[in-house]
Amino acid sequence: MNNKILEQSGLSHYNADDFFAKRVRLRKGVETVIWVHRQSGHGLLDPVEWPDESYYKEQYREEFSANSDGKKVQTDKHFQIFKKINKKQFNLFSADLSPNTNFLEVGPSHGGIIDHVSRAGVKCYHVVEPNTEDAAYIREKYPKSRVYNSLLEKTDLEKDCYDMVVSFEVLEHTLSPKTFLKNLNTCMKKGAALVLEVPNHDDVLLSCYNKDITYRDFYYHKAHIHYFTAKSLQDMCRECGFDGEVSSFLMYPFFNHVYWAQNHGPQPTANAALSLPIPTSGETDTQKEINSFYDNVEREYEKLINSKMVGDCLVFKGRKEWTDIQN
Repeated sequence: MNNKILEQSGLSHYNADDFFAKRVRLRKGVETVIWVHRQSGHGLLDPVEWPDESYYKEQYREEFSANSDGKKVQTDKHFQIFKKINKKQFNLFSADLSPNTNFLEVGPSHGGIIDHVSRAGVKCYHVVEPNTEDAAYIREKYPKSRVYNSLLEKTDLEKDCYDMVVSFEVLEHTLSPKTFLKNLNTCMKKGAALVLEVPNHDDVLLSCYNKDITYRDFYYHKAHIHYFTAKSLQDMCRECGFDGEVSSFLMYPFFNHVYWAQNHGPQPTANAALSLPIPTSGETDTQKEINSFYDNVEREYEKLINSKMVGDCLVFKGRKEWTDIQN
């Protein structure tokens, strides 16, 4: 590790001597290195694997999909698969929305969050989406939205414009999260709300479950340059002028973790992995009790995992500070 790479990757607030090399295998089978910061646990993909900025325009959707076999899933299908989880994500910030909120989402993908925002009666909602197909889908489905089909750093957004900015599963893809967040800071009003979600480098399947379930070979892939922990996400947001808190968020449920533990690999589709089993028809009292038991197990597991900060995702909720940041 060296200071030039730290500067490029937005990690110049860390010391190069505090990183060590961890050998990993990426999801496509490539052997490489993750550089791990000793104090925070933050991981950085080795620069030789970094995708170029054109990657997300088309190629990303061709290589990574909601099917574990890698076959591309169309945007409208993505919308249906992630509908329930998008509602859960929307609930993270919905209480702070009003019809007069100037709203921006960066990296909306299939538009699952924007769907809820539009239904909530928000009049001004903009999105920045680099993927050509996803941007076209959102533009057609939500004609009242303003869609920027570009990377954030290539987008000319008005300064001090937005009351709320959200970005789910995007920050880990950026070459420099610091540049990304400072660009967001510039387009936000003082005191505006920010909600970010990223994969968790302390994911329970990675940090607690038996190592022989091969989750590590699935977890790391070339599209993720950064691997955040609660500390590194908090550090980064504070560096970029945001005050708030990081919490754990469980996207994939308990029964998906059971599947990994028993089968040592992923379910065939994200739809299957996200689904909660309904074991009986619920026609008799006993069947209802069995179904209720399954529901309770899921809720208790989620509470346990999030209390230990080992959910598969982390969420930062905060606000732009009232004083300007130093560049």
